[in-house]
Amino acid sequence: MLIRGCIFLYFFMFWHLSFSQESNLEKGEASPLLVNIDSPQFRELIIAVPPFLIDESVSISERENIVLSAREGLVNLLHFSGLFKITHDDLSKDLLTLLKKSLKEKKSIFLSDPAQRNFDGIALEKWKAIGIESLTIGVLKQDGDRLYFELRTADVNRKEFVLGKRYWITKENFGEAMRAYGDWLLKTYTGKSGIFRSKIVFIGRREKKANKQVYICDFDGSNVRQITTAKSPHVSPSWSPDGRFLTFTSFEDGNPDLFLYDLEKGKKQKLSGVKGLNSGAHWSPDGELIALTGSKNGDADIYTIHRDGSRRSLLITGHGLDVDPAFSPNKKWMAFVSGRFGNPHIFVGTLKWEGKDKVRVIADRRITYAGWYNATPSWSPDSDKLAFAGYDRDIDRFDIFIVNPNGSRLERLTLRNGDNENPTWSPNGQLIAFQSTRTGNKNIKGPAKIYVMNRDGGGQREIPLPLYDAQTPEWSINIE
Repeated sequence: MLIRGCIFLYFFMFWHLSFSQESNLEKGEASPLLVNIDSPQFRELIIAVPPFLIDESVSISERENIVLSAREGLVNLLHFSGLFKITHDDLSKDLLTLLKKSLKEKKSIFLSDPAQRNFDGIALEKWKAIGIESLTIGVLKQDGDRLYFELRTADVNRKEFVLGKRYWITKENFGEAMRAYGDWLLKTYTGKSGIFRSKIVFIGRREKKANKQVYICDFDGSNVRQITTAKSPHVSPSWSPDGRFLTFTSFEDGNPDLFLYDLEKGKKQKLSGVKGLNSGAHWSPDGELIALTGSKNGDADIYTIHRDGSRRSLLITGHGLDVDPAFSPNKKWMAFVSGRFGNPHIFVGTLKWEGKDKVRVIADRRITYAGWYNATPSWSPDSDKLAFAGYDRDIDRFDIFIVNPNGSRLERLTLRNGDNENPTWSPNGQLIAFQSTRTGNKNIKGPAKIYVMNRDGGGQREIPLPLYDAQTPEWSINIE
């Protein structure tokens, strides 16, 4: 956990896509199809994704495997989002036969003219009769040597096609097309960006006795990549707003120093090597400043530095430790943890910006009072909620909570499943990733793993990673 890491340090250092997308049914005038997971009436939308079809133009031998894998990939994405309930494959054979006949007769399910959003013989009433609310259909086609998918989604209740895309693909990269379409589908139904091209940075170990290293992976735990290799501990990883850079703290030079890693160039540089603590870095929304926890004369305070490591400036200081700074996405506030009144609690400071690269806190207030020990605040993308980890002394466990920036509407999201810490929001604000020491459904502690849940606490499940343990996740924006 980040604050515990800071306290430890304080006391002891003491592919660009190779397909193209054309099209644009989403440019029509249809009103947004909002699915709001915060609503008391929220439930998963029932969606059908019938087996993708193969046009007679497709001659390659791998066509069956491509359509099977592409559909399975899209179904898995929609399930991961927590917004959709995917119907089983035992759909009516009559409906599938009717769908194939309709698509064959009209030749294309891809219409670039939004005015032509109709069904051309696709019997939506029949789909509605078996409880389907959303229908996504796909066809693999071939033009010369080029393959492409046509994908369309109909809102069955509204009797309207709401999304259509064409993706030129290769036999190797069709999965990226499904991610792109899944993102569009999320945006169509929620009004917010998707998550299927986002990544997570975290600290992990391949073996129990190995040093903690920085890793990144895709949103679902796939494509794990190790970033650091130094034979020393690493902590507190963080993304730059554009997803190009990582910051993290490493002991490789004997001091907890802050480093920057350029993912495009594969190079790192030291940003802050002041004697003492240089940790818990968090970027400003425009990427101009980095806030971090530093120490001087035995006291932990919050500083800012420029993205090149220059112009270190004291931002928050006071009696007791001040750690875990987090800029709000709207640039109005900074959340942080302070022990000025005894035990660590969450505070929110009001920011006053003087240009892009200079900021000060003009007022702050404590927003948590319940709990013995609260830490690692994380802002939702809309700056309307803070997630944090709080220690419940009665059950001797850390759990994840969310609260409004003014301290109202405190909600508990985890309970009696090991220690749950270091929450981080998905780019669309619909999911929260966190680390947990739970072992199955038992309230006992094991190695830390990364979990994800809906923002209301539902749908908690592990993100599988091929590591002994994984902790302190931070979610990136969509990286295209």
